[in-house]
Amino acid sequence: MSETNLHKSIGPQNFVLPCPIFLVGSYHTDNNGEKIPNIMTAAWGCPCSAQPPAITVAVRGSRQTHKDILKHKAFTLSIPDTKILPEVDYCGIFSVAQENKFARTKLTPVAAEHVDAPYVQECPVIIELTLIKSCDVGTHTLYVGEIMDVKIRESALNAEGLPDPKKLDVLAYIPMLREYWGLGEFKAKAFGIGKTIVASKMSD
Repeated sequence: MSETNLHKSIGPQNFVLPCPIFLVGSYHTDNNGEKIPNIMTAAWGCPCSAQPPAITVAVRGSRQTHKDILKHKAFTLSIPDTKILPEVDYCGIFSVAQENKFARTKLTPVAAEHVDAPYVQECPVIIELTLIKSCDVGTHTLYVGEIMDVKIRESALNAEGLPDPKKLDVLAYIPMLREYWGLGEFKAKAFGIGKTIVASKMSD
């Protein structure tokens, strides 16, 4: 089969498949000086360092979360499952300036143990992060957080005490299409399936 014209150019687009879904937790201080737990849905984020363990997440400069992370030098990433999909979408549409998103969605804010930020009790995975670096890139700022702790719902662990993807039932976001999808099914073990190519070559 010819390799010519197998791909069609669609121009410069933000398309990485899939994108993880995070509920970014931070504290917002209102006009009365009250500290309000806030969450914002984000789909642009990924691990960025093994040592120290760190994750980066992109936040648009116009969002209140952008200012609040800088103020408190901390944030959380709550990884939601499919059970709270409407709430997840809502938190990406509306701002804390309009209303308290925890109150509206009836999600439960919990104060993080290791950083000055709230997380979402209903989410199966919680990551607590201290802000160690930020970098402005066009419309968004990349916040790099050092991981202080990871919490996983006990019912979502396998027999070895490790996360079970099926039990976690987490969401993925498909850019351009603006669709939410499930995680999918197991295909193969990393750092294992590739070795079959080496074995095949040796037997040739």
